[in-house]
Amino acid sequence: MFQYNCEVFYEDTDMGGRVYHANYLKFIERARSKFVESLHINQRALLLAENKFFVVKNIIADYLLPAYFGDKLVICTTLIELKRASMILKQEILKDNKKIFDADVRLALLNSSGKPEKFSVDFIYNIEKFFKYPQKKIGE
Repeated sequence: MFQYNCEVFYEDTDMGGRVYHANYLKFIERARSKFVESLHINQRALLLAENKFFVVKNIIADYLLPAYFGDKLVICTTLIELKRASMILKQEILKDNKKIFDADVRLALLNSSGKPEKFSVDFIYNIEKFFKYPQKKIGE
């Protein structure tokens, strides 16, 4: 599991003092970016050198409990499924060790034409190693 710590700032809240719903998506995006960075992938270099980039294909989110200004959050990211050009990540936001947000996010790797690109062998190896995910080989 990959963990990312996040603090709720005043700007993250709505008129009721709760975190505005769209900001949960920003929080999990930051956690995903840091996760990819932890795999030694420079997303900017990937875009500039290879014209490839990650996109969110779909997301299923469940808002369980609110977060407020000043809260300290932990975003946990785990791998659910790894395919040749996409993966599904489970992302949970915890406050005081209690789950307040849950999302399944399918990420895809696209090229400059918007077509899916296969993950590199190194990327697959690194993600499987990180999550200890050798249950089956890609494509089976």
